[in-house]
Amino acid sequence: MRNALPLLVAIAVAVPLLVAGVAVWVWVTIPPQPDPDTLPSHVLEPPSPTYLAAVEEGRSIARSLIAEEKLPGLSLAVAVDGEIVWAEGFRWADLDNEKPVTPATLFRIGGVTKTITAAAVGLLSERARLDLDASVQRYVPSFPEKEWPISTRQLMANTAGIRSHPGEGEGLRGTSCANDADRLAPFADDPLRFRPGTEVLYSTYGWVLVGAVVAAAANEPYLDFVQREILAPLGMESTLPDIGGRIQPGRARFYYPRFALNPRYGVHDAAPMDMSCILPAGGFLSTPSDLVRFGSAMMSGALLDLSIIEGLQQPVKLPSGEFTEQALGWAVSSVPMGIDGAATRIVGHGLGDAVRRGPLSAVNGGGHAFGGTASLLTAPEHRIAIAVATNVSGAENVSLLATRLADAFVRFLQGR
Repeated sequence: MRNALPLLVAIAVAVPLLVAGVAVWVWVTIPPQPDPDTLPSHVLEPPSPTYLAAVEEGRSIARSLIAEEKLPGLSLAVAVDGEIVWAEGFRWADLDNEKPVTPATLFRIGGVTKTITAAAVGLLSERARLDLDASVQRYVPSFPEKEWPISTRQLMANTAGIRSHPGEGEGLRGTSCANDADRLAPFADDPLRFRPGTEVLYSTYGWVLVGAVVAAAANEPYLDFVQREILAPLGMESTLPDIGGRIQPGRARFYYPRFALNPRYGVHDAAPMDMSCILPAGGFLSTPSDLVRFGSAMMSGALLDLSIIEGLQQPVKLPSGEFTEQALGWAVSSVPMGIDGAATRIVGHGLGDAVRRGPLSAVNGGGHAFGGTASLLTAPEHRIAIAVATNVSGAENVSLLATRLADAFVRFLQGR
């Protein structure tokens, strides 16, 4: 199929690279630009005829953005009123073997996992088994006391002062975590970066501690609780832990950009990773179809009481009076969208800068994983859930695609 693409010549350009604070110019070969019109795609079921006009517009947007960023493969799904109306895969789950992406292909969803962990917290809170404002030591007494107390709410809002994960793959190559003690060990003895509740610092490690709180409050392993209480009831059969040594049928091959965290310069195989050590923060494989099932449930009250969902999705206010765009596992903002460009409330994860600049803007990535990028977006006012995933790190267009698809479907609904 590659031979059917137009013959395009790769070019080399000089780009600056900072080395010890000094700009060094290096030559990078840019691979041929894919032709959007020839990108292969696959569906398992035809899109809903009711939304065909929005689907055709969305498909054109998807092809253009995939070609622009030279993504190896991408999958998307759209649900309206809880029904999946479109799911499609584009390009390759495996470049070397030209194995196509389908809606059943499994991708790493990175930080989107936090929304699932947040739902687990919500269920335990609803059952009066977890107090979000209690000290975490009530549930995890083995976690060392810090200069100030830390609550589960502060962990979920990224205001606890737990340090952030320092870089690609730290503690994930050649290691495996069998329990919460193993997961907490890399950061348990670290001092806090600031007084909890006063600043925002996005922290993967903070969410690892949230997972330990869930396990303790549920009195069973985190994964057992999540599978029984969230994944199974919502029919999320393709959402699985990404644990080293387990070969999951249908999993995409994962890639990493060759240069500057930018897939446009080409990709190579991502290093093997065992995600068990950050499971509650970013360790799941899933499909966009499963993610929109989850997003739809978080708008309908099918999983949690709507008052609990509202609490999870309420932006956090700092002592300065400033509201952040961080809620408890979710990002919340207002985006101009639809025929009249009206402000539309967007709730999701892995939305990048699109939630601030609107659906036609450039963005700064989505929910990054090691060898993938994912985005989950919901527009509660319009009952729309959208998920997008790709099999390469650093893909800026994933979050941009999610917001442009939302805009296309909102305009379609308004025009009916």
